[in-house]
Amino acid sequence: MTAPTRDQILDAATRLYGEHGFRGTTTRRIAEEAGVNEVTLFRVFGSKTALLLEALRTHGMVVPTAQLPEAPTDPLAELTAWCAHQRRTLSHLRSLIRKAMSEFEENPEMPRCVSHGAMMTYTVLHAYLQRLAKAGFTTSRGDVEAAAGMLVSALFHDAIARDIMPHAFPQPASAAPHIYARLCLRSLGVNAAAAKNARRRNGRRRALLAGALVLAAALVPAASRAQGRAPGNAPQDVPGAVSLADALRLADRVSHPVRTAQALVQRARGQQWQARAQYLPQLNGTAAYQRTIESQFQAISARSSNGNGDSGSDSSSNDLANSPIAKIFAAPNTVILGLTASQSLFTAGRLTAATKGAEAARTAAEIGLDAARAQLALDVAQAYFDAVASEKLAQIAESTLVQAQRTLKQTELSRQVGSAAEFDLLRARVARDNQRPQVIQARGNREAAFLRLRQLLGIPLERPLALTTPIRDDGATPAAPSAPADPRPLDLSRPIEIPGSGQGLVPDTSVGRRSSVRQAEANVTAQEYALRAQRWNRLPSVQLSSNYQRFGYPAEGTILPNSFGLFYPNWTASLGFSFPVFSGGRLTGDQMVAEANLVEARETLAQVRDLAALDARTALTQLEQADAAYAASVGTDAQAARAYAIAEVRFAEGISTQVELQQSRTQYEQARLTRVLAARDLEVARLRMALLKDLPVGTATATTTASRR
Repeated sequence: MTAPTRDQILDAATRLYGEHGFRGTTTRRIAEEAGVNEVTLFRVFGSKTALLLEALRTHGMVVPTAQLPEAPTDPLAELTAWCAHQRRTLSHLRSLIRKAMSEFEENPEMPRCVSHGAMMTYTVLHAYLQRLAKAGFTTSRGDVEAAAGMLVSALFHDAIARDIMPHAFPQPASAAPHIYARLCLRSLGVNAAAAKNARRRNGRRRALLAGALVLAAALVPAASRAQGRAPGNAPQDVPGAVSLADALRLADRVSHPVRTAQALVQRARGQQWQARAQYLPQLNGTAAYQRTIESQFQAISARSSNGNGDSGSDSSSNDLANSPIAKIFAAPNTVILGLTASQSLFTAGRLTAATKGAEAARTAAEIGLDAARAQLALDVAQAYFDAVASEKLAQIAESTLVQAQRTLKQTELSRQVGSAAEFDLLRARVARDNQRPQVIQARGNREAAFLRLRQLLGIPLERPLALTTPIRDDGATPAAPSAPADPRPLDLSRPIEIPGSGQGLVPDTSVGRRSSVRQAEANVTAQEYALRAQRWNRLPSVQLSSNYQRFGYPAEGTILPNSFGLFYPNWTASLGFSFPVFSGGRLTGDQMVAEANLVEARETLAQVRDLAALDARTALTQLEQADAAYAASVGTDAQAARAYAIAEVRFAEGISTQVELQQSRTQYEQARLTRVLAARDLEVARLRMALLKDLPVGTATATTTASRR
């Protein structure tokens, strides 16, 4: 085989693989595209896999035509030109690289062939950065390997994912290579090295000026980012253009269900702290001041000091009045400082049960928070895509009205020249007038959809809103439109991409992983420990306590003693043993309530398991239906548009009637509406399947009912 023929085969295989992937690229298609016999492919390459691998190895290389100089003179300009070339080359290979990456699990050799170009790119860049270091442009502390890796990664992701999430990359796209090159050089200390050389050449004054310029260059971008950052809790600072990722972020800040779930998590954490605190000693300090207005001890002490006692001599009376006991009981002022400590030594497992139950309750609350956020994400995404679809539906209705008006004008001209009857003119006017209410209804539906989205995002209802995340409509027109499309098998082992985020989630339809099931299981665990705690309430408990006090008796006219040494200590320790003797049936009633709660929790878990299985099957069925409906709608609108264009020409030439034209217009409008709605339903079904693990049960059924309405 000649070299041009071989190159033609490799070019055709590369082009078809980028469009259809491994399975869709058949040897028959490759042979037809290259203009050779299919047997020739197997004779030269042996198999389809070998042919595609060779094609990727040949065309997956990024040839660095924009060379980096051996002797650097202007690093920023040189690196910017090189980055622009690499980004432009990778953008041309975008579809090829995406297909290879998406089929990594099935054909791991495919992306490895494409990665040869990336390794060559990294090698060339790494060598150039080392030459910069040797030439004195960078500091010795710069990490050349990390800088080269970050720059190659930035260029790769920019070229591959800019069309998916444009807000994640510098704008405009033409300025991105310069920004990437500047950041790479700054990470290696190019500015610092230049300032050092300037100090050596031009003296201290110019050195200070260079340092000021370097500092300004570092602070201006940071200040710009700080000024462009919206406040954390100010929904009023929402820009007019909102992507789906922005909508999810805004809704999470203002969602009442999410805030309620966060409060439940906080309460569960507090209850867990309360349960754990009972394991630790409890310390309490007290301070009291007591003023005695009148007491029998003061009266006895006063009589004894005056010698008016009922018995005894004067000396014994004086001794009683001046005794320490009389000073204590007859003291007019008393200051008491105390410290009380208690520790549970044995609780018959009640503390353990309470701690485990609180831990299970916290787990259930955290699962509930995840479920609330997943439900919010689904609701916001559905409202977002409803608004996007309503915008398109309004445009379709308006364009159909324009078509009806154009038909009416043609009919009026035909009527004027005498080639159309009055009946045809009346029919055209009726068709035009019937389309106006549909336009009004479509605009009203659009306004209602946008109002619903603003309400979910916490945006003022009167604020304009522009949605930047489109509904993915990447279906291609089939090669044979007349043939029915085969149902496409769903592959749930691959991640489902979340629109606008650049991230993907692998669907999980297992019953045990559903959030509602895990939450119900945690509730059963909490009720089991609650029942254990109620049963163990009948067992005795042992508690150790200690009370340390200091008593002070300040003299009359003072509040506190002169020194701490005048406080008299009193320290006691006690060991308590308590057990219920008679509670009047309270313990039996508490146990009955705990048993009923446990039975209810277990039955709820069984019911939730059944609902989760049904919900997973319903969500899968909805995804299959949405995928089949979208596949059936692909290409139909293009055929309907072609048919309507032909009908317009036939009507203008007088070959067909207005009935045929109106039927073609109606079919065209219906085909466009069907494709928009099918694409929207497919987006929502994909997102629901991706979030199914964290969604509450019954979401799929409720969504189906709402869609039917």
